[in-house]
Amino acid sequence: MLEIAFAWLPQLFSAAILTLALAAVIFAISGALGLALALLVRSAASPWPRRAAEGFSSIFRSLPELVVLFFLFFGGVQIGLDLGAVGSTIVAFGLVGIAFDYQVFKGALSAIPEGQFDGARALGLSRWRLFGLVILPQMLPLARKGWITYAIATIKRLSIASAVSVSEIMYVTKQAIAATNEPFLFLSIAIGLYILIVTPLLAFNERPQKARR
Repeated sequence: MLEIAFAWLPQLFSAAILTLALAAVIFAISGALGLALALLVRSAASPWPRRAAEGFSSIFRSLPELVVLFFLFFGGVQIGLDLGAVGSTIVAFGLVGIAFDYQVFKGALSAIPEGQFDGARALGLSRWRLFGLVILPQMLPLARKGWITYAIATIKRLSIASAVSVSEIMYVTKQAIAATNEPFLFLSIAIGLYILIVTPLLAFNERPQKARR
């Protein structure tokens, strides 16, 4: 049994690296754009950006990633937009992630007292300095737990990318099971890989926040 496991370990580790890489790209896209959307809505004088952002968020929070993934992967080919398996996965999870991260950052932003904005304006700070020096240092710690919790869930849901033949952990695990008829062995290895990937995020998320002075 050990020989069988060792024979598949290189492919499984490669799958784990791909899962990590996909997760990192998705986190970067959804986090950056979700944050930018929340800041844009907060600073907009017109109500239309907020309405558009809320509509976008409602739509993509109501859709499973698998549905969005299939729509992009199979539907995109029909209209001449072939993103490929990896590209479709990044865009699908990125769109859903932006919708959720926008809500996380919007909630954190709403927790900052209005006096912080008024005080910064009274000091003559520009909009960029207001957000960069005053708002973000207070907002990001408040958003940390919600954002990391969703990020952890995204890593686990990336297993559905195996449905379009992305060689992530579960795709290779299923291949190994089919080739060796050893489901317990390879599912145990997959569990171990997920634990290794997720544990640092869990540990970071459980770190106590420093008390604000």
